[in-house]
Amino acid sequence: MIVCSCNVFSDTQVEAAIAASAERLRMSKVYASLGCAAQCGRCAHTIKAMLDQSECVGAACRTRASRQPH
Repeated sequence: MIVCSCNVFSDTQVEAAIAASAERLRMSKVYASLGCAAQCGRCAHTIKAMLDQSECVGAACRTRASRQPH
């Protein structure tokens, strides 16, 4: 799913940026890791929700959704 239509990045890319970080990211760091900056701000709520749902332990970060049984 496209999260940001201004910069054209997906939820998968945001999850990968979160997972690649050894620390809990701020939204600006998510944008920076994807090589862009916030434009209109419509995606900020979605990115914030994804950050809130992530769990970071050392270098291992993952989203709550990825921990749920299938």
